[in-house]
Amino acid sequence: MKKIIVHGVTIIAIAVIAVSIWGFITSISLTTGKNDKYVAKEDNNAVEVKNSIKYDKNSYNILAMGDSLAKGTGDESNKGFAGNFADYLQTKTSKSVRLDNLAINGDTSDGLLQVVKSSEAAKLIKNSNIILISIGGNEITKFKNADVSSEEGQFKATQDSYLNNLKNIFNTIRGQNKNCKIVCIGLYNPFGENINSDKIKLIDDWNSGTQDVIADDSNAVFIPTYDLFRYNAQSYLTIDNFHPNSAGYIAIAKRIEEAVKQ
Repeated sequence: MKKIIVHGVTIIAIAVIAVSIWGFITSISLTTGKNDKYVAKEDNNAVEVKNSIKYDKNSYNILAMGDSLAKGTGDESNKGFAGNFADYLQTKTSKSVRLDNLAINGDTSDGLLQVVKSSEAAKLIKNSNIILISIGGNEITKFKNADVSSEEGQFKATQDSYLNNLKNIFNTIRGQNKNCKIVCIGLYNPFGENINSDKIKLIDDWNSGTQDVIADDSNAVFIPTYDLFRYNAQSYLTIDNFHPNSAGYIAIAKRIEEAVKQ
């Protein structure tokens, strides 16, 4: 009887090992083998890209990239300015409107540059009619508690790095899509209520530099937001006094709408 039990246990152990080996082999084949849904294909009606995303050639494609504002963080409706703009555009065209969002909470211009250089973003950029970008807020916010006069050199270095990244972001996008419109959202006050004239100048300089980069692209537009939030901070910002609420995102989307109309 004992031999039978031992024999039975041995068979079970061998079976468990066999199943484990088979699972290991299967997992390797799934992660290293060819998967057809990741292969770009084109037919007469659509372009298929990673994760089987299909673009109708007759649709209007919007791509949002950048930081938490581009993502829509803080919006009770979960639309953000990109979603609200897409809703508006759908009322003005008979085409289907598609919105993709690659924004990342907390991202900086360094991170966005890596995003636009990725193969996944390239496929989205190539098929976009309009690209919405919000970036830079997380970089300038580092100076919230700084003495501007004593850290002027550090601010200049941060700003120069940001502007260089922004130029490379635009160049990368244009290398993949020469015809899409690029919309870049300007900064409002990220420092909260305790803001002095020195920090206002920082924001002005930052926005001015951004506008200079955008001005070199004939199919790009800068969307100012400082005035929107200067007079409506309590109505347009969430409790963190940094991210817009639903009303704030709608206000930005309306600015984008006016720019696109023109």
